[in-house]
Amino acid sequence: MRFLFCLAALGAAACAADSSELEAPIPPLSDASAPRDGASTRDGASVQDAANPRDGAPAVDAFSLADASDAGVDAARDSATPVDSATPVDAAPPVDSATPVDASDSGVDAARDSATPVDSATPVDAAPPRDAADAAPAPYAHTIAIDGVNDFTAAESFATSTSGYTLYVAWDAAYVYFGASGNDVQTTAAASKWWLLYLGGPVASGGSSAGTPYNTQAPALPFPAHWHVRWKTTNDYTSAFSYGGSGWGDAGVSFANGVFRGTGNNFVELRLARATLGNPASLRVVSAFINEAQNTEATFAGAPASTFTDGYNPAYTKAYLFTFLASPAAATVIP
Repeated sequence: MRFLFCLAALGAAACAADSSELEAPIPPLSDASAPRDGASTRDGASVQDAANPRDGAPAVDAFSLADASDAGVDAARDSATPVDSATPVDAAPPVDSATPVDASDSGVDAARDSATPVDSATPVDAAPPRDAADAAPAPYAHTIAIDGVNDFTAAESFATSTSGYTLYVAWDAAYVYFGASGNDVQTTAAASKWWLLYLGGPVASGGSSAGTPYNTQAPALPFPAHWHVRWKTTNDYTSAFSYGGSGWGDAGVSFANGVFRGTGNNFVELRLARATLGNPASLRVVSAFINEAQNTEATFAGAPASTFTDGYNPAYTKAYLFTFLASPAAATVIP
């Protein structure tokens, strides 16, 4: 009896429970039992129907979330700003030529971008046109007119061992020009006086270190001389000797129009063709005046000024070395 009573009691309770469950109203969407994350249905369908359509319930609209469990991910995705099909995704904005590309590179890029733009019309690192003044200078040349007028320059003038006497030297491509000034060049000079030049090319080409005798004077020379030129102060005799290996002999040089003594200026000048001298690249030169008169012989006005001390038959110890690619001002005293 007790068992049947309990079974009957349990059955009534179960039936009551089933009955109450069936009769309970469907809670509204705002109730705590509503779908998670605010999922909704369309056209008034219940949450249950939206998730599991039964008996011809309308299907969930395509715009509804397919699964409420994906609401977190899909909501974030769907809330993103739509991508404009006209703008490439992740495309970097155009770089302004006046603005550094990356602000984080402001140290390097700012300095780079602030540099003055290179003008496309100007070659980068192009060397400026070479100024004509920077070009290699032309070789020295000074043509002297043989007319008795002293037009040698100061750079072509050389002091001698005697005050008041000067040696002059210049050249161009065709000639070497020599000049001398001093009291013994005047028109009343004694017939016993001469202006003498000894010239030498490269030492290896031979020559003589002993000068030509004048009365009892025959000087020793500081280099092997190849040519000897002499002008008599009476202005009536000019000649050139060359050394032929065994002695000095006439070189056969004509000085017609090649020598001239000025009027009233104690100045004389002459020229020698460079071809006559063998076109040497350089020329050694000593110059002096002599007096060959008996009992009054002397040598003076030597050039270089340090070549000797004026007196009787002194030895020449110094010479000028002229290099034709340079200028007379660049002459050196040798040895």
